[in-house]
Amino acid sequence: MKILIVCFSSVSNVACIVPQLFGLVRRYPEHEFTVLSRNFLEPLFSSLPVRFEGADIRKEDYGLAGAFRIYRRLVNKGYDVVIDMQGHWRSHIITSLLKAKGSKRYVISSERGALRKLVSKGAAASNPIKTIFERQADVWRKVGLQTDDSFVMLPPASEDKRKLVHDMYGEKRGAWIGIAPLSSSKGKELPFKKMKSIISHFDAKTDTTIFLFGAGEFEKEMLSDWQSMYNNVHAVYTRLKLDEELALMGELDVMLSLDSANVHLASLAGIPVVSVWGQTHPYGGFAGWKQSADNCIGVDMPCRPCSVRGDKECRFGDFRCLERIDTAAVIARIEEIIGKGEVGHNMPDTV
Repeated sequence: MKILIVCFSSVSNVACIVPQLFGLVRRYPEHEFTVLSRNFLEPLFSSLPVRFEGADIRKEDYGLAGAFRIYRRLVNKGYDVVIDMQGHWRSHIITSLLKAKGSKRYVISSERGALRKLVSKGAAASNPIKTIFERQADVWRKVGLQTDDSFVMLPPASEDKRKLVHDMYGEKRGAWIGIAPLSSSKGKELPFKKMKSIISHFDAKTDTTIFLFGAGEFEKEMLSDWQSMYNNVHAVYTRLKLDEELALMGELDVMLSLDSANVHLASLAGIPVVSVWGQTHPYGGFAGWKQSADNCIGVDMPCRPCSVRGDKECRFGDFRCLERIDTAAVIARIEEIIGKGEVGHNMPDTV
């Protein structure tokens, strides 16, 4: 059976495909799996025995014409099953057209109704909804395939990638901490003074190196400014390609992330992830793969969550869900993880 998985959306959503797919390719070697996504995300799947179809949805494959162009590249490849793992207009068009040519089509549940109820009632009066991984598993069951939770982490980076990291940042001494301090949504971002106090705390430790992760022109400028303020801080934005960034993540002891992309990328690298939740909530189902609830830091408030994506204006005007985050608790959790040496999970078998 030839299966096409389609997802162009955020880095985090595409990264979430990897753990389930890891188990599927081992359990069903007789099937051929292909992932259709954005070109730069191919390294997420390079260690798996799957095919990758890349698209540049920002340029030649942009817009409606681009969606039809992608379809024409795929229409004669004979996919028995196509899975829309995104639920976006682009993936809808492509998978629907392939269905019209004879492929069986399946679509991941958006859980929009459950998410609306969670936001309306609040976490205190709600149960967790299905995680993104559970929703993917539901799709695979409809296809007739069973997933498992055997995935632990991506295989270690190649020696040349590790050498590149060490040539750029030196041999590892002491603790290496990754921090993704910014978010595209204000409702997910710690106030500057709080993030500054966290970075300053660890920068003062001579045996600790901090790596700031981010994307976008604004983040590039901000991270560069922060790098210049500290002695033991590196801004890695634009300096590394995705596979090289994953190699660096594999060297970290812990990641503190305010954005979902780095939560999921670090989880794939097998790194303990501490995430901060403001307007959003782990009950929404978007925590990292096997991420401990102890590592999801937020303040219990009747108004949380007020948003699925963290992109709403605060009804009180002060983003108190983030203002009330105790930076001492964040620091303590990071130090506890480093002290326990939780990094370095058992390696998965070679696929």
